[in-house]
Amino acid sequence: MEEQNEKKQLLKEADLLQVISKLFSKWKFILVVSSLFFVFGVIMAFSTIKEYTSEIVVAPEAAGSSVSAGLGSLAAMVGIDMAAMSGGDAIYPILYPDIIQSLPFLSSLFDVRVQSLDGSIDTTYYYYKSKLQKKSWVDHIKALPKKAMKGVKNLFSKPSAGGNPAVFDPYRLSENQMVMIENLSNSISVFVDKKTEVITLSYTDQDPLIAATMTDTIMNRLQQRITEYRTKKAMDDCIYIEKLYNEAKADYEQAQEAYAIYADRHRNVTQERFLVEMERLEADKDLKNTLYTQWSQQLLLAKAKVQEYTPAFTTLKPAAVPALPSTMRKLMIMFLYTVLGGVVAVAYVLLKEPVINIWKKLFKSDV
Repeated sequence: MEEQNEKKQLLKEADLLQVISKLFSKWKFILVVSSLFFVFGVIMAFSTIKEYTSEIVVAPEAAGSSVSAGLGSLAAMVGIDMAAMSGGDAIYPILYPDIIQSLPFLSSLFDVRVQSLDGSIDTTYYYYKSKLQKKSWVDHIKALPKKAMKGVKNLFSKPSAGGNPAVFDPYRLSENQMVMIENLSNSISVFVDKKTEVITLSYTDQDPLIAATMTDTIMNRLQQRITEYRTKKAMDDCIYIEKLYNEAKADYEQAQEAYAIYADRHRNVTQERFLVEMERLEADKDLKNTLYTQWSQQLLLAKAKVQEYTPAFTTLKPAAVPALPSTMRKLMIMFLYTVLGGVVAVAYVLLKEPVINIWKKLFKSDV
């Protein structure tokens, strides 16, 4: 048993020495291939445009519990069921990425004012992305097939009535705007922790200040969308109640003035018909005062509900101007391409003969 183990060990060592010897005999080939990959890595490294990523972390707070507890007594006085008025929130943080990636939201970012870190750029985001973006030769090569297809398509098709580049209609965008929407979507990254509901949003751009500006703007506009959605029903109710409150207030003041004028004119009158009229005016005044008081309480409650439904967001990490690029450094790119070249060369040297032998066996068996 020990002799068999020793034989296996010797065979393994012999195989390892054979592999090392084979690689050593082909060291020139491995060096040439690695050098070629190194040169290609240098070209790729110096053609890569620097990009910067800015990140913001926000925690949405649950709204409603503290305010609702304080409104119970007031609601009971007015005769309103707080349970019936309190509805659930249909937009949860897990849906925030879908809102950001939606076409109307992305197209609304075209008019954002951006400025570069060196101050050479101060324009809208749309003009910056369409006219002032740097492109490497790799990007130009990638764009050649699309340009060729577009040219051929234009030869055999009529000009389309696409959207006006200066007009941002999310339902009728031009081809350039659609490309920009896709690039904008790829530049945005949103992650929502399902347990804590903490939102992490990042944006990548060629300029560090523009990256920070867009990150902060996207988060602010998301908060505005959520606030508008959650408070819309409460705001509509508040506006309607305020209208009824103003009408009740005007009616009460009018009834109060009518009662005061009549009482002043008939202060010393003791005739029954005048007393009856005064009692009627006083009852009308008291009734309208009751209505005015009730609408006043309901208006106070409606305003509190608006405040209750207004979501609160706590910024855990604000968007900052990144100091270092997020793209891979040039030396790292060159190193990785050199290592890749060495791996490819070694794999070719070791697998060439086994693959050829297997191919020959398969070919002979078929014959």
